[in-house]
Amino acid sequence: AAHHFVEDDDILFLEAGTTVAAMTKYLHQGNLTVVTNGVETIYSTLPRLAELTVMSCGGILRDKAHTFVGPQAERFFQEMRARTFFLGATGLAFPEGVTDPSPFEIQVKRAMAASAERTILLLDSSKFGMRSLLPIIPLGEISVLVTDENAPVEYVTQLRDMGIDVHLATTEA
Repeated sequence: AAHHFVEDDDILFLEAGTTVAAMTKYLHQGNLTVVTNGVETIYSTLPRLAELTVMSCGGILRDKAHTFVGPQAERFFQEMRARTFFLGATGLAFPEGVTDPSPFEIQVKRAMAASAERTILLLDSSKFGMRSLLPIIPLGEISVLVTDENAPVEYVTQLRDMGIDVHLATTEA
């Protein structure tokens, strides 16, 4: 995802999930701005802080996820603009779409998606067919899905039929 969908001078929203935070070590483009609500995502950028501009919202810090949520975080992202929002989730199922268990997280993710030109979903194959409490955003708002080669073929086909650009990442030996 970092190699194919990030360019020099990009402004990126990175939500706070572990999958999205893991991509920060692959951000080698120049003059990037990373904007997040996640403490772990901020922490993952520290080795490259000299090359990145890192911004974070304020808000209520959740103990379990180490994320900033609430009205202050939502307003922060409503006022910002980014080219790409990298989104993670706990599940993807039909007809629900992309789901998450925390209404507080979902509100911030929705604000990020609304303020970005495109949304790229990073989701490993174990999350297909999983349902969580609430949908995050409609599947039609996902521009690209990056998943692994074990993603169920029927899901990949249906998502591509919906116009979502699905990329299967291969595992390096």
